[in-house]
Amino acid sequence: MAVRYDQKTKDEVVAFITDFNKANGRGGQTAAAEKYGVTQLTISKWLKKAGVKKGGRKPKAAAEAAAPVAKKGRGKGKGKAAVKTSGKAKSSGSLDDVFARMIQIRKQIEDLQAEFDALKAQL
Repeated sequence: MAVRYDQKTKDEVVAFITDFNKANGRGGQTAAAEKYGVTQLTISKWLKKAGVKKGGRKPKAAAEAAAPVAKKGRGKGKGKAAVKTSGKAKSSGSLDDVFARMIQIRKQIEDLQAEFDALKAQL
């Protein structure tokens, strides 16, 4: 029989995973599943609903993530070369602040993509 969890428990598990991943880089979902006795599938749904990305690899520096990549294939030899950066990102805040902002921006991108898909389906 399915178990229903209250919102307090869900928030506690999500907070545990976030803290664990900040400290260790990854593995929070597995640790939470073992600690709280909740399946990883359930936890992944809670994380998705909360707008939290899984631990995984540590994020690349902002400069690397934002650097344009040259397209391969079409138009070889034509156009501009890829922009190179020094690899050092200028940050106006701490790494945690930047990471939190990236999560918010990714959520906005997902929302915009869903809106785009809905509008495209109407055509």
